[in-house]
Amino acid sequence: MSTKGTTYFPPLLAAALLVALLVQHLVERDTTDGVDVYMARAAAQIGDVPLDIGPFKGRETTVAPAAVELLQPNRILQRRYTVLETGEWFSLLIVHCKIAKDMYGHYPPNCYPRSGWGQAWDPIELVLKAGDMTIPAKRYRFTREDGIVAEQMDILSFFVLPSGQTRFGSDMELVDMSSRLPWTDKLGAAQVQILTPAEMSDQRRREIWDMVLDAIAPVLYTIAEGPL
Repeated sequence: MSTKGTTYFPPLLAAALLVALLVQHLVERDTTDGVDVYMARAAAQIGDVPLDIGPFKGRETTVAPAAVELLQPNRILQRRYTVLETGEWFSLLIVHCKIAKDMYGHYPPNCYPRSGWGQAWDPIELVLKAGDMTIPAKRYRFTREDGIVAEQMDILSFFVLPSGQTRFGSDMELVDMSSRLPWTDKLGAAQVQILTPAEMSDQRRREIWDMVLDAIAPVLYTIAEGPL
């Protein structure tokens, strides 16, 4: 009996190992395919953000090559929206990175000071709504002087991640948490920034935020949903 066991056990073990490897390969292939489809869907939704938002007409603006190199984005949208009759404007930036940790360099307290901007005050924490989504965000005020003229601007910023119970946040801790997990790190992260002139009234700024969030709600849903 011992001889019989020695004769037949290795083929059975080899067969089991082959089945296990095949299952692992299929799971990894399905996972990769699911991530690829998700990335393509997110990129398409970002590309579909309308050029007209309320009375504002949008135009693409040049993305700095250094930012593209830093972020390695799946898709990046950078537009300036203007009311042609009055000159009123805001800018919209949506960056979706394939790797969550690549977002570190684009966190406002990190990236704007490197371009010569200083924070005028501590960021203000806000809670916004887009459809049935509750979005924690932060409002920043940055200033820059060239020795003659001082510039100021307001930036509303938040992150979107397809991970766990918390899909929206305004702090890098959320991105850091996602980047530490192998599966969620592969799903990347997105950041939304809405830039408005500092002299704009808070009531008008809020109206613009609401218009933009309504316009980009499909993007937020898609990224927060993750792979189907």
